[in-house]
Amino acid sequence: MKIITKYSLQFKLTAAFLAFTLFLFSLLGIFVNFLLEKQFESYILDKITQKNNEIVSNLEMRYIDSGGKWEDTGLENIGVNALGDSLMIRVSDVQGTVLWDATKHDSGMCAAILQNLAENMQAHNAGFKGGYVEKSFDVIVGQKVVGNVSIGYYGPYYYTDNDIHFLNSLNNLLLLGTLIAAAVAIVFGAFLAKWLSSPISRVIRAAGQIAQGKYDDRIHENSNTKEIVELTSSINILAETLSKQETLRKRLTADVAHELRTPTANLQSHIEAIIDGIWQPDAARLVSCHEETIRISKLVSDLENLARFEADNLILKKETFDLNALILKIIKSFENDISVKKINVTHELAAQYLSADKDKMEQVIVNLISNALKYTPEGGCIKIRTNETSELVFISVEDTGIGISNEDLPFIFERFYRADKSRNRATGGSGIGLAIVKFLAEAHGGAVTVESKPGLGSEFTVTLPKEL
Repeated sequence: MKIITKYSLQFKLTAAFLAFTLFLFSLLGIFVNFLLEKQFESYILDKITQKNNEIVSNLEMRYIDSGGKWEDTGLENIGVNALGDSLMIRVSDVQGTVLWDATKHDSGMCAAILQNLAENMQAHNAGFKGGYVEKSFDVIVGQKVVGNVSIGYYGPYYYTDNDIHFLNSLNNLLLLGTLIAAAVAIVFGAFLAKWLSSPISRVIRAAGQIAQGKYDDRIHENSNTKEIVELTSSINILAETLSKQETLRKRLTADVAHELRTPTANLQSHIEAIIDGIWQPDAARLVSCHEETIRISKLVSDLENLARFEADNLILKKETFDLNALILKIIKSFENDISVKKINVTHELAAQYLSADKDKMEQVIVNLISNALKYTPEGGCIKIRTNETSELVFISVEDTGIGISNEDLPFIFERFYRADKSRNRATGGSGIGLAIVKFLAEAHGGAVTVESKPGLGSEFTVTLPKEL
């Protein structure tokens, strides 16, 4: 199995910053060297041309100063000075007679100059192709040709020792600049990498705490990096959500146990009393046992319905139906409960048709009306309204019941959650009905909201798209 070496984000950011800096300066160095080479080559060629012109001009001046004739001393001075500039001249008169020749004056020095220049050029550019070249110029005085000078040198151009030293110095400066930039890049890159990776490391630690089930840790470090802020906010929200879910999970376990404990305990005590002969198995006792089994069955049925609705393969059977007729039918089915509690039920039905799963919408409305009936005292009121826009349908159930506190509102749609902490069976059911309402509304692409004030009542509103 291949082992993959892992590096920290800080190390990778520093290395990337360093690599980018080195790449940038290397690219800049190549460009500068190329540009410098071209410019320096042009400069050397201009310099050679200038020196050639100076030699011709000096010969013309020497001829004039010598009274219109050539003197060996003057020619030798000019020739020796030219050798100092790595130029070898040969001067002839108008008849073609050679008056002075650098190769005859000091052939060894001429050969050494050419050899040194060739080595310089090869050392600087191994692929350089050059050799001895010679140019001829007429010496003109008073518009009369008085002689000729041939100027030989290593061509097409050459670099002297001073030129090579100058170029090497520039390259060394570029290299030194690159090294300094690399050092700065390491320091600055390390600082920048630490600055960027520090909040991420903090997120990793917080995520580790979450993985261990510790949800109290929060990230409070400030950052002006958008992605970092979003990441830390997401982790904080995740921790907060998981903390709430953990609380609800524990409450769910306790609630399920509480919901099952009372009927099972009652059923057990009744049966034990009958077995022990304390009670006679008369109709009243059996009816009591039957009621407890119904309560257990009802709870199991509610759980099964919720599980079925929350299944991934929930299928909605779309049909267009008369929403008002459905609501009136449901109200009629609650006539007995409404009559017993003497509750005044009114309705304002503006919406007409809805395209949705009729059976599941019936479950939503039944749960909302049933919930309102349970928490509305005798003589109270329940108002059922429907409304619509071009795209949405609104179904609201308002009651004058006991209301819901602000503390309980965020959790009212959680399964088994009941604002009545005493869990008095007279004031409510198992706490699953509103969870089913929320799920079915969202399954239809809608939502359910609640507004409530303790002691004044509640209003639940389901918002649905007209077309599923």
